[in-house]
Amino acid sequence: MVELDWDNIPKDLCPICKTDKYLSPTLQFKINPECYHKICDSCVDRIFSLGPSPCPYPNCNKILRKNKFKTQIFDDLEVEKECDIRKKVLSVYNKKEADFKNNLDEYNKYLEEIETVIYKLMNGIDKEETEDKLQEYSILNKQSIEYNNLRKDQEYEKFIQLQNLEKRHKSEKLRLKKELIKQEERIKEESKQEMINKLQNSDSTVEATDILGSVKETMKAQSDALVEQLEELDRKYEIEKLAIMNNTKDDEEEVKEVPFTPFNGDRILELPYTLQPSYNDPHYNKMVQDVSFKASGYNISQYFERSLAEAFTGLDCYIQEEKALSI
Repeated sequence: MVELDWDNIPKDLCPICKTDKYLSPTLQFKINPECYHKICDSCVDRIFSLGPSPCPYPNCNKILRKNKFKTQIFDDLEVEKECDIRKKVLSVYNKKEADFKNNLDEYNKYLEEIETVIYKLMNGIDKEETEDKLQEYSILNKQSIEYNNLRKDQEYEKFIQLQNLEKRHKSEKLRLKKELIKQEERIKEESKQEMINKLQNSDSTVEATDILGSVKETMKAQSDALVEQLEELDRKYEIEKLAIMNNTKDDEEEVKEVPFTPFNGDRILELPYTLQPSYNDPHYNKMVQDVSFKASGYNISQYFERSLAEAFTGLDCYIQEEKALSI
């Protein structure tokens, strides 16, 4: 049996079960963002249905979960990996140029920082340190990140509404234009026939001239009516478009009025104290020696931890600095 070259796996072959699309046309391949190794859907169900398992690829020690597998979009896995990493990083680094108050240098530094984080994660350079930095940034800027994500969702929803509105507008406008062309052709035929009938019954040149003028006025009035409908359609489109553009203003103002929370949700990254294994507290030491306290699993260290947390709550918390970090 020929050994499989794991570095050059055929595009349509599953390296685990050796099934290819020639024998199984319905075969689908999936990848996991943990390692981006290609596995067919049958092997995913067989290997990972009972819970997390190591990746079956040689020398890959990643623990994979079934719910993390997804269908591969791009043929090049490097492109697939970069898109996933960019999506992850940009969900945290989600500020826009307007957030920097026209400070272009600060905005460019921000963009450089984003590209540096993406490059390190793509190439495995200081990966743990970079992921810790990303996590720390997400905690320190939790409020602004949530607000920017909400704003992005609103902008996307607004974009979809504008697309649907423009599609309906173009469809209705095309229908009116076709109707206008058909009506003009019908008016010409009817007016021509009417003019012939009237001219046959007229006795003078003056009457014939009046008939021609009357027919032209009728044609112009009917055409103007359709043109006015088209103009009204355009005016209605602009009004609805403006309404959609301004639709999220109130929602954004409500988000800005959310009360400020110190430590971004009471999360203290570094505790200002060190919890000792025990403290000299005669009163509570005597109480916890009683079997009635121990019966419920009570531990005096829980009391000490809670007491220290209550004592240090609010200390070393500067509201203005916290607000500056959350902007």
